[in-house]
Amino acid sequence: MFDFAFFITILIGLFSLINPLSALPIYLGLTQDETEENKLRTLKKTCLYILIICLASYYLGVYLLNFFGITIPALRVAGGLIIFRSGWQLLNVQHKKELKGNIKEEMGEKDDISFSPLAMPLLAGPGSMSFLITLFSNRSRNINMAFYQDLFAITAIVIVMFSIYFIFKFAPRLMKYAGKSGLTALSKIMGFIVIGIGVQMILSSISTIVKTIFLDLHTG
Repeated sequence: MFDFAFFITILIGLFSLINPLSALPIYLGLTQDETEENKLRTLKKTCLYILIICLASYYLGVYLLNFFGITIPALRVAGGLIIFRSGWQLLNVQHKKELKGNIKEEMGEKDDISFSPLAMPLLAGPGSMSFLITLFSNRSRNINMAFYQDLFAITAIVIVMFSIYFIFKFAPRLMKYAGKSGLTALSKIMGFIVIGIGVQMILSSISTIVKTIFLDLHTG
C-alpha cells in the first residue's frame, strides 16, 4: 500500500539533512580550476558514493550498532542532537562552513575529492546516516509493510542522489539566478525542518526509555 505522506516525509527529511544547496558554494570553490569533463566525472563518482553510503547506513547501520552494543534509543538521542545542531547552523547560515577550512587544506594533498570530502562528510554526513539507521530500526515487522517501507527509503535515496547530480551540474546557473541570498533563504527553511526532525528523534527516544522504565517497575 502506497503511503504518499510517509514517502514525502522520508524524501524531504533526507534532502534537508544532506542539503546540497548549502554545499553548492563549497563545491564550486573546490572544482573551479577543473575542466568540465573532470567536474562531471567527479560528480558522478560522488553521487555513486552517496548512494552506497546511504544504502549501507540504512541496511547495515543497525547491525553495526548492535556489534558495538549501542541501543537504538541511544542512537536516536545522539542522532537527534547532531541533526538539531545541523538545523540550528542552517538557520544561522553556518551549516558546512566549519568544514570549509579543513577541506581546503586537504585539497592540496588529494587528486580525487569525490568520496572525501564531497560525499562524506560534506553531503552524506552523520545526520543523514543516523536518520536512515533510525528509519530502518522503525520498520514494520509485517513483511509486506516492511517491503514498502524499504521501497520508499530506496526511492527517496535515489531521488536525492539525482537531485544532487542536477543541482551540482547546473550549479553556476543556480548561483546566477538564485544568488547567495536565495540559497540562504532555502537553507533556512530546510534548517527549520531539520530541527523538527532532530527534536522528534530525541522525544521518541525519551518516550521509549520512559515506557521501558515504567514497564520494568510495573513488572518488578
